[in-house]
Amino acid sequence: MKAFLARWRPAHVVTAWVVYWIGLAAVTLTPTILAISRAASAPKDTANVSVSMANTVLKITVTMSGRVAHEATASLGQMALWIGVPPLALYALWLFTRRRPGGAPASLGEGDPDVLPRPAAPDAADTSHVHSRAPHA
Repeated sequence: MKAFLARWRPAHVVTAWVVYWIGLAAVTLTPTILAISRAASAPKDTANVSVSMANTVLKITVTMSGRVAHEATASLGQMALWIGVPPLALYALWLFTRRRPGGAPASLGEGDPDVLPRPAAPDAADTSHVHSRAPHA
């Protein structure tokens, strides 16, 4: 699995998120959408669809001929966890398995002295000895 994720690019991760969200919507919303569709095509005054939100809980109830045909409930916290945690976990796993360019330094703030650029030291011949005649403040 580590080698598989290490080859991924950012576009692969985003695509995996989108596929996950589409699959999540298909699995969780399909029964409710089908029940609403059946209620909408039922004869007049025989079906009812109600949606309510109370104490951060979303509730969808489909009744047909006086009995509950379908009921779906979810809290906002549950929805946020289902929408956010798996993609964030995949992203963290992907970051953990990525190859780091050039390898990691031995410790923070230190690097190989041969790799670091050296500052250019001014030569005595390069310095200018021209002085300004302007008064100094």
